[in-house]
Amino acid sequence: MKKIVNFVKEILMLENGEKLPVGLCAFECGVEQPVKISKPKRKRELRLSELMDR
Repeated sequence: MKKIVNFVKEILMLENGEKLPVGLCAFECGVEQPVKISKPKRKRELRLSELMDR
């Protein structure tokens, strides 16, 4: 009889033993990705040789 009770407890997860997470709680929390701060691009200065070609 005790074996049957232990089996039912194991199925219903009533024992405080090791439990496997079920459902959405089985997923690990996502780690927030650090936000990359991009510097605004400056206008490229014209070279003297490029000015001469114009």
